[in-house]
Amino acid sequence: MIERLIIHNFKGIKNADIPFHAYKNVIVGNNGAGKSTIMEALSLAMGYGLNKLEVTPHLFHIDCIREFRETKIPPIITIEVIISGVKDEFSGTNNTLRTNLRGLQLKICFDEDYTDLFKAEKEECTQIPCEYYRVERNWFSDAPVKQQLIPYNVMLVDSSSAYFNVSSNQYMANLLKKYIGEDNLVKVQSSLRHLREKFEGEDAIDKINQTLNGEIENLKVSIDVTSNIIFRNILCPFLDEIPIGQIGEGELCILKTLLSIDKSHLMDKPKIVIIEEPETHLSHTKMYELIRKIEDNLNDNKTQLIVTTHNSFVANKLDLSNLILINNDNGIINTYKPRKEDKEMFSFFTKISNYPTLRLILCKSAILVEGPTDEMVITYYYKKKYGRHPFDDGVELITVDGVKFKRFVELAKSFNKQVAVVTDNDGYSSDELPSHRGLDEIPNNIKMFTEVDTTIKTLEPSFVKTNADKLQELSNIVRQKKVNPDAEADLIEFMSGNKTEWAYRLLTKIDSTDFKTPRYIVEAINWIRGNGK
Repeated sequence: MIERLIIHNFKGIKNADIPFHAYKNVIVGNNGAGKSTIMEALSLAMGYGLNKLEVTPHLFHIDCIREFRETKIPPIITIEVIISGVKDEFSGTNNTLRTNLRGLQLKICFDEDYTDLFKAEKEECTQIPCEYYRVERNWFSDAPVKQQLIPYNVMLVDSSSAYFNVSSNQYMANLLKKYIGEDNLVKVQSSLRHLREKFEGEDAIDKINQTLNGEIENLKVSIDVTSNIIFRNILCPFLDEIPIGQIGEGELCILKTLLSIDKSHLMDKPKIVIIEEPETHLSHTKMYELIRKIEDNLNDNKTQLIVTTHNSFVANKLDLSNLILINNDNGIINTYKPRKEDKEMFSFFTKISNYPTLRLILCKSAILVEGPTDEMVITYYYKKKYGRHPFDDGVELITVDGVKFKRFVELAKSFNKQVAVVTDNDGYSSDELPSHRGLDEIPNNIKMFTEVDTTIKTLEPSFVKTNADKLQELSNIVRQKKVNPDAEADLIEFMSGNKTEWAYRLLTKIDSTDFKTPRYIVEAINWIRGNGK
């Protein structure tokens, strides 16, 4: 299987060395981190899209263009795939690591045959002379790669990305040819040959051909059953009696994926299945169906799955222990793979898969709250104080059921995320509360914030008491029907019974109000922003 992918100077990636898991790989990262570029690089190296690859300056990392203008030395793009297995004819030192490894290299480089032409214009040249470039693909042994001899069946589920810009019919044709296999392809060709013979033997067709031949010698109509035509123009897959070109994108996505991963075909070689964002075009229930079928077909230890996703459900179901988290620092790709000792915690999210884990994993920092009321009050303060939403500063607000704080804290610990836990005290002291939230051990990157007065057990009385000097104004805003004069106890009772409603009304009146926020919430925000101790 693929052990590592090494990329130099390709698009937004200047340098990357990405280690893979043996069987499942779930690549995640923020927008712009380079997930699509990684998938494109891997697909090109494994032979997909090479016939459509056009060498332009846009293929090169921006630093290559800047450096070329200064040095006039044509840059090189290399994409290397290191594969597992014993050393064999695919092994050698023809790689950027200069180490005896098993794998292949795709190189986009200057063609020395054009040296004289380039010299003549070298000094005035400000753009990389891509017309003088060649694309070559060799094993690390330096022998050229022959696609049919690659020791894996590589299956690519097409995506909306530009480099997979092929029609559904054409893509399905290629996929069906692989799925059916060579032996069955011969049978199909034989059947179609008989169909052609029968077609040409029809009296009506014979008369038409006699007429044509009378006008132009040897001209006739027939059926083209050459192998390239069969799957592209003749054979058409149907799903529920509907041609695949007419079915919805969601059903088509599922069909393509299942044809790629089915374990009953092409098992003469191990399979590598590459899927970009399988959640695209799918409803939640269809996404569940797809992931379940992927899981059912990946238990043979002969298939390696490589997936990119932004979807927590997909990542959770495929097991967070298989994550590869990527970060792009000015073209340098850094990767993080979860710790093996966190396997049990990841297993929880596999079973309870609806939690927004990727929001926590991919954020800069996060505030965990118990419900939407807390979330809206934090948003109210943040907008009043800083004129922006926490999301604008990379701060996630995640609503977590109190008993699940433990799992999210474990997740934050595993990925070293700064997290503030904002919670009601429920009558417990600051020392007692963590254990009642299942947090016996809290690492330094995580801190709990709650009302210090244990007689004030929840947010509503804390908010009312903090704004005791504006009690009537607060009442007028949060109550649907005004009560004048209002009493503190009555207002607390109303707000406690209408949690989401009062917070929503407060947030909608943000421009015309100026209420104070409970101190523990302010401290949590200050700590997250680095203003606290």
